[in-house]
Amino acid sequence: MKPQIVTDRDSIVDQLIYLGQTHNQTLQVTNKGQQDLVVSTFTLQADPGWTLVNTTLIQASDGSQNNTVKSNQTAFIYMTCKPASTTQAITGTLTINSNAENKPVKTVTVSCGPATP
Repeated sequence: MKPQIVTDRDSIVDQLIYLGQTHNQTLQVTNKGQQDLVVSTFTLQADPGWTLVNTTLIQASDGSQNNTVKSNQTAFIYMTCKPASTTQAITGTLTINSNAENKPVKTVTVSCGPATP
């Protein structure tokens, strides 16, 4: 079976962040196929405040960094969000391009907003 990309969620929504506070988010990327999943790129198009922490997948098995996920293995993408406004959520889209048969272009929406004290 060809590579199959599965993420632990299709959207990241965090509304409990106080103004100026940085919050970490992790997205799990799992290969449910029998052939290697190769991620060519992942990019974050988002309002200011969202930041990608890593530019290469972090492998769950040993913490190494590379963009190939073996069969039935998981890797991680780390992001941070830091709201700069007390009234407006910051949003965006994380796009993962790969050789996955099921979703060669996988998108995950991201949103975080400030909590009211």
